[in-house]
Amino acid sequence: MMLTANRHTALSALFVLIWSSGFIVGRLIVGTVSPNIFLGIRFALSAVMFGVLASVLRQTYPPVRAWGRHFMVGLLSNGLYLGGSYWAIGEGLPAALMALLGGLQPLLTLVIGVLLLGERTDGRALAGIVAGLGGLYLAVSPSLGLTGVSFGVLAVAFLSVLGITAGLLLQKHWLSKADLLPSLALQNAAGAATAVVLARLLGENLLIVNFTFALGVFWAVCILSGLGLYLFIRLMQGSGSVQTAALVLLAPPLATVQAWLLFGETLTMVQMAGFVLALVGVWWCRRG
Repeated sequence: MMLTANRHTALSALFVLIWSSGFIVGRLIVGTVSPNIFLGIRFALSAVMFGVLASVLRQTYPPVRAWGRHFMVGLLSNGLYLGGSYWAIGEGLPAALMALLGGLQPLLTLVIGVLLLGERTDGRALAGIVAGLGGLYLAVSPSLGLTGVSFGVLAVAFLSVLGITAGLLLQKHWLSKADLLPSLALQNAAGAATAVVLARLLGENLLIVNFTFALGVFWAVCILSGLGLYLFIRLMQGSGSVQTAALVLLAPPLATVQAWLLFGETLTMVQMAGFVLALVGVWWCRRG
């Protein structure tokens, strides 16, 4: 079912607000739980949540022979992206730089979609993405102190962005006809398995069960994995993957505003100008 213009705009705004809060959750859990232990719990609970909703709404699971595709999308979009980016930040990569690398996703989506999957776009979409990346850079530039980070850490961070880009494109081209909730249950199960393997390989063991941990899990499962991912896929099905991916450019600048409001972090005029430029770039891209 296609979305009306007003409903599409409202859902897009809600998606960006939710997606940007992922950076706040990442900061919230520091010192409380190891990254991949947190992700394993998040994805496992999300798989259960989507499985229960699929049963209640009587949605149909795909044939077992097709589960491999759902697992692959989950491994790329959930396990590789979040596991890789959390690990890179833990190894000293500034969170702002990870956000900037994440902003490459719309450009990668455009390139892969056009060259390999035959999607169509135009010059305005590319110009909008470039403007959005410029705004994203201005928004996170005060926090870009890159010192002592190895090439390997940067490579893992970039590979994680490639992972979610490939995963979401495969979501659209492989799984567009599958019922959404069973598919998300399978994808999150794959993400949970990936996180468990990474936690074991990296020797992670920190887990403090307190209010902060419970709040982070609730928000990550119900709001980010639940509503946020559902909105992303719903919007991608209702419009082009490039136009939807461009919304991701607004998440880091908006997270900067949220950090200013919640944690008292600095918000400069340059950062605010970057947010406005990113907003204009996304608007221009979505007109393309």
